[in-house]
Amino acid sequence: MAGPKEGTQTMTTAERNRAIKALLSKAFAGYGVSVKGSRGTSHGWVSINIGYAPRNSGEQRELKAQIMQLLTAAKIEIGTYGYDDPGSDYGYGKKISINFDRLRDDPTEDFNYVGSRHHY
Repeated sequence: MAGPKEGTQTMTTAERNRAIKALLSKAFAGYGVSVKGSRGTSHGWVSINIGYAPRNSGEQRELKAQIMQLLTAAKIEIGTYGYDDPGSDYGYGKKISINFDRLRDDPTEDFNYVGSRHHY
């Protein structure tokens, strides 16, 4: 997929989402990849779902870091959401949510596991 040429307009949300999906579909070949991104003032919010189940939270963190490196290397601009106005209650920035299938070695799948419960 050809993106916009340097010095021209930026990618549309749909073009950006397709570029991210194409990139990650190659990196996670054989696993489903979906990319959803908001438009308008929410342009900088992107949700990525990958049908791969990492072994544990350590592998999940490593994969998320690698995905961010891939996006940076591919020069895919995520954009920003909100207004660049300090008085705005909407906020400003970008947000990329990367989600995988449930961890393979997730101890919370054991019905009797209480390690993740919080006691107050």
